[in-house]
Amino acid sequence: MKAITLRFTLLMITALVGPSIASANGLEQQTLNAWNDYIQAVNTQMQQRASGATSFMWLDEAPGRREAVRRGETVVQPAREDGVIKVPHGLIYDWVGAVFMPNATVHGVFKVLNEFDRYDQFYDPTVTNVKVLQNAGNSQIFSMVLVDKTPIGITAMEAEYNSHSSCIDKKRCYGTIYSTRIQQIVGYGGSGEHKLPPDQGYLWRLYSVQRFEERDGGVSAEFEAIALSRDVPIELRWLIKPILEHVPRNSMVATLQKTRTAVCTTEQSSPRPKDEAAAVHHSVAASEPGLSNAEASLR
Repeated sequence: MKAITLRFTLLMITALVGPSIASANGLEQQTLNAWNDYIQAVNTQMQQRASGATSFMWLDEAPGRREAVRRGETVVQPAREDGVIKVPHGLIYDWVGAVFMPNATVHGVFKVLNEFDRYDQFYDPTVTNVKVLQNAGNSQIFSMVLVDKTPIGITAMEAEYNSHSSCIDKKRCYGTIYSTRIQQIVGYGGSGEHKLPPDQGYLWRLYSVQRFEERDGGVSAEFEAIALSRDVPIELRWLIKPILEHVPRNSMVATLQKTRTAVCTTEQSSPRPKDEAAAVHHSVAASEPGLSNAEASLR
């Protein structure tokens, strides 16, 4: 779940890596204020979804979306405007995607996606060095290194995140993940590898909202991934249009599909009790480590 929310932002702004980054200013207060206002609006919208004031799932906001994912398609679109919003001295990227996981349950999805030690398998070769720093049920603190190889070179960052999850009922759950520290890794894998100070690289903030709904014989999962980066240097602006059109979409599709594969493969290989009530009782008795309160509320 964490990797799908975060991975595509690396590729989306890889073109920003260059000599101009080293000499550029870091995150400014004006930029941070614009980001905070944007995220507040996103959270307000999620609260409306959770309360029933609007549809819980993005899939239900336009005809054909749910039917498309039910057929096995991976649907990805800009969440607002064309997916990029200009703010003072920065850019906000906002994309949303959805996938359907047949024969899965919300309980099973949470179980798989809480297996942090398997993320290097689920999202190979992008995710590495995942560490759970604190697990307080429905709130977690974790870190990971994200790596992508592109024609420009290897892009890598180390970051720490907070994760919070909640369930409306036994069939619908949602969560948020936000970065608390992001450090770009320069010269990754080489003798001169080093980390830039926080807020000095090309990527400054990450935030995501995930929603899960169990119906139609499986689980529909949708992810909105939002990123704040420095503005595009003038000499690289000719690159931004194809990047915005292709990279976030393709990367989101790939990670959504990897998530579906991880969940469906694990669910199919695991012994299933005769009914969900039995599965719930089994989970309570086992007291498995790493289960969030959101997952526990499914019981």
